[in-house]
Amino acid sequence: MTLIVTLTTILTLSVAFAPAARAGSGYRSKLLRMVNATRSSHDLHRVRMDRSLTRDALRHTRRMIDENAIYDPLNLTRILQDEPWDDVGASVVGCADSLRGLHRAFMHHAAHRVILLNPQVRRIGIGVVKVDSSNAACGRHWFWTTELFYG
Repeated sequence: MTLIVTLTTILTLSVAFAPAARAGSGYRSKLLRMVNATRSSHDLHRVRMDRSLTRDALRHTRRMIDENAIYDPLNLTRILQDEPWDDVGASVVGCADSLRGLHRAFMHHAAHRVILLNPQVRRIGIGVVKVDSSNAACGRHWFWTTELFYG
């Protein structure tokens, strides 16, 4: 049975203008290490980065920043249509003032935790952007991210 799960974590919202933003592969690598360290501590296999899924995740993150709102991709089934997924397709989105805070928030949210610790998940795409604008909904210098998973 195929399962598509979309969940949203909204840590802070306000009305604002489109913020300036910086994406970085260093941020993505740090989040991947955190996800895999958490999975390893729960005796789960590591997930591997999927480049095409990462492009989709980054595109969604930039769209959220442009709209100054946190929300799940509305087209997750279409995003995953060219990926070799069997049982699980899921998204986790949110923002926080640090990468560690972001990962911690996901792990403290029951539904997000289920996704991050799903033993069927094999691949991840991470789109993470640090927003510099003081008008950003989540806060100045906060990280916005979309993590897309499949298994």
